Amino acid sequence: MASLFRGDFRRSVQHAGPVVIAFILGAFLVASSSLSYRDARLAGRLVAERQGIAWMFRLQAMLPPGQAHDARALSTALEAHKAQGLTYVGLVERGAIVAAAGEPLLPDTEPELGSPAFGRGRVRLVSPGPGRRGPALPSNADRPAAAIDVVPDRPDKKRSELFPLPPFLERPPPFIARNSQLVVEFKPIGDADIVRRALVVLILSWGAALLLAAAAVVLWVAARRAEKAAKRLLTQSHLAQLGEMSAVLAHEIRNPLAALKGHAQLLAERIDDIRLKSRVDRVVNEALRLENLTDSLLKFAGSGTIRVGTADPGKLLDRAIAATDADRIKANTSTAPAGWVLDEARVEQVLINLLDNALSVTPSGSKVAAAVSVVNDQLMYVIEDHGPGVPLGDRTRIFDAFHSTKVHGTGLGLSMSKRIVDLHKGTIVVEDAPGGGALFRVCFPHNIESAP
Repeated sequence: MASLFRGDFRRSVQHAGPVVIAFILGAFLVASSSLSYRDARLAGRLVAERQGIAWMFRLQAMLPPGQAHDARALSTALEAHKAQGLTYVGLVERGAIVAAAGEPLLPDTEPELGSPAFGRGRVRLVSPGPGRRGPALPSNADRPAAAIDVVPDRPDKKRSELFPLPPFLERPPPFIARNSQLVVEFKPIGDADIVRRALVVLILSWGAALLLAAAAVVLWVAARRAEKAAKRLLTQSHLAQLGEMSAVLAHEIRNPLAALKGHAQLLAERIDDIRLKSRVDRVVNEALRLENLTDSLLKFAGSGTIRVGTADPGKLLDRAIAATDADRIKANTSTAPAGWVLDEARVEQVLINLLDNALSVTPSGSKVAAAVSVVNDQLMYVIEDHGPGVPLGDRTRIFDAFHSTKVHGTGLGLSMSKRIVDLHKGTIVVEDAPGGGALFRVCFPHNIESAP
């Protein structure tokens, strides 16, 4: 049993392994493409931010101090760079727009200083305004005397002559006006292409991952079906061989057994000694048991083929009940269909086997319930007993040949029943009955073949 469990577990792992690997690869593919898409969006924003900073420097150079309040200067700057994506330039002082050029698309709520705002294919950036010039710094000639020192090693040179001020300090630096801001809107160049390509890669990666997962699931299902089909073929082959062997044994035993039983019965009739008569009766009983076994073997050997035709499912159940013990069986055939395509004799034998088993475990005073109906376009027989039930671990093995829980059972009844049901492409299962005991459910599909 342990080796069988290990074999089933190993096969399950072998079938599930490719599926797990496919899902892991798909997850990595999706994760990597998602991260790439996120990085592409960040890169696009970074590109747009750098373009905004470049626009700010360019406009600062085009708007000299003292002309920043002139709307014509803003219009000139806008027209000069409109082809490069510049769409709006505005100057704000103390929260009010004092000059503007172009049509803004983004909301009036302004982003923080230096932080770009994105929307509707545009970027808005706010920077300090151009301002005006500050006071001029003194030149070297106008510096105070304290600033003109004699260099220790060069008394003939002045420090200002050796270390003159840089040229940009020779002119007055710009002075940024308080509460002055320059607002720019522009169409970024290149960022949309970066994001679009990353999005295409993301979509393709998701599609590839889904196809990979679907292919893995399809292969797994196909492998499971192939394995079940192989098991079914192997089981049918074993059952066919067993049936042939059983038929040979039954035929070889049947004639000698009939002679043995007949002579034992004659001997029992002529013996007056009670002790000897009981022993002869025991021989007769054992001969009858062997005769029952040979009959079961012959029936099992003949259960490998079916001949279907249109039969009355309700009458089938009534005949099976009449062949067993009708007084202990409560039948319900009110919902039975008028006809169904199946092998009438074989299905009747299945019902007799199930009813015999149910009666053997049901205590006296209780009745076996039997019903027939159509559920989900399938003919369903239900046999319910009041016995101890079937343990969960035995609910598959009870249908194996020669598996029996009875002392004098042959172990062929349920195996033969399952074989007949399988030939009808149906199912037979056992489960717990609602009121205790076992419930056998036998289902036959609709019209497995055309009736002859």
